[in-house]
Amino acid sequence: MLFRALALVALAPAIASANTPDDVYGVSPRTIAMGGAGTALPGDYAATHYNPAGLAHCRANLLALDVSYIAHRLSLTDESSAGGEPLVPRRTRNQTRFTLGSCLALPFDVSAGLMLSAGTPGAISLDQQTANQTPNYVMYGDAHEQLTIALGFAWRATPQLSIGAGFAALIKSQLPLTADFPILEPDAMDPSGYRPVGFSLGIGMGAKLAPRLGVLYTPSSRFRVGAAYRGALYHDLDVDAYITAKLIIEIPVPVHVDSLGWFSPRQFSAGASGEPTPNLTLAADVTYYRWGELRTNDSSYPFLNMYSLDPEGASGALVFPRPVRSGWKNNVAWRAGGELRTRDGTVSVRGGLGYRTPAVNSADDSNVNLLDGPVVTASTGIAWHAGKPAAAPGAPRPAPPATPAPRRRWWRYELPDVSFTADAFVRVDHMIEQRVDHATGPGDVVPEKHFRFGGDVLQVGAMATLAW
Repeated sequence: MLFRALALVALAPAIASANTPDDVYGVSPRTIAMGGAGTALPGDYAATHYNPAGLAHCRANLLALDVSYIAHRLSLTDESSAGGEPLVPRRTRNQTRFTLGSCLALPFDVSAGLMLSAGTPGAISLDQQTANQTPNYVMYGDAHEQLTIALGFAWRATPQLSIGAGFAALIKSQLPLTADFPILEPDAMDPSGYRPVGFSLGIGMGAKLAPRLGVLYTPSSRFRVGAAYRGALYHDLDVDAYITAKLIIEIPVPVHVDSLGWFSPRQFSAGASGEPTPNLTLAADVTYYRWGELRTNDSSYPFLNMYSLDPEGASGALVFPRPVRSGWKNNVAWRAGGELRTRDGTVSVRGGLGYRTPAVNSADDSNVNLLDGPVVTASTGIAWHAGKPAAAPGAPRPAPPATPAPRRRWWRYELPDVSFTADAFVRVDHMIEQRVDHATGPGDVVPEKHFRFGGDVLQVGAMATLAW
């Protein structure tokens, strides 16, 4: 009974903290509406994420606030004829995300960008367990319940070449590890004779930084090419836990716990954008994600990895499950979009398409069920601009005039020359339906399973921007 009771320690949930919301859902309504092709599409704070070199092409100093709502319509149908409880996927909560972004011109041809983003519910939360059969949509859900912080700088080295660098950060986090499990102990208040006994463990994890590097080359005023690198970002938990279970006597249960939290892989992207006509901008890019490094490094992500530190003692008989052939692999996303502006630049209409290959293989031959499939994305959006005429998204920031025009005044104060832009977008991600079928045999570590899954993710949002 003791070993059975202690085995439930392996199901202890953990809260940890990375930067995947921006990878999956995109940044800024304008770029999202254009398919997410932001590598060579500068113009606002989104360059902080996609390619920091694009910050040198911000149309003005700006401050933007956007809000988006993400609704998950992902489903799974268990078609197994065997008895038992049907498979039910992990919850993917709908979420509202808020982002504050800025782009500022600094001396010496340097520009800076800042991005802060958080969602509700679950601004900073993540539930991890040891390997189990619960189906898990690995690209959606609690992997995105986190706080995003990014800072970037760009330097216009020549009129044609901009170089950018920055970082994304994870704030210092506290990871509580808790568990309750039944232990044979007399309890007059409980007819079963069992009383729940628990333990808790608090772990502090320091801040993490991941580099963002990029270049943007503009051979002409109406054409740009860019490339960017984004480093891996994650919280790495690696701790020994010394737990004591109180029965008639105290029994030590020393275990080792390690895990990656909120993992975002290394990424390489390249793209181009331009204006075939003055009022039309087209953009396209491709991004390569190194998810396969999880398999290469034998990582248990997204599960906890636990094992006994005392194989000859009371906890030595415990066997904590690990994923077998979880299936992580490198994947690629292609994106393209366009923006059509009215002649005076007051109204813009946008649209875009994207396609992403799956980041995990089929769960046919795995003892866990990590779910992902090919995803087709369609997006559209609109913007309204008031104030000084808006330049094309990639137009270089105009140099100040030799003789500044007189500013408007209110009483004794000069009023800044401010413009306002309102953006809105709608995006739909459709995961093409996938099937998983495995007939188990003698000695097979993979359980019998037959199910299909897929669905849609809807995202709507709006942004208000002040520029000066």
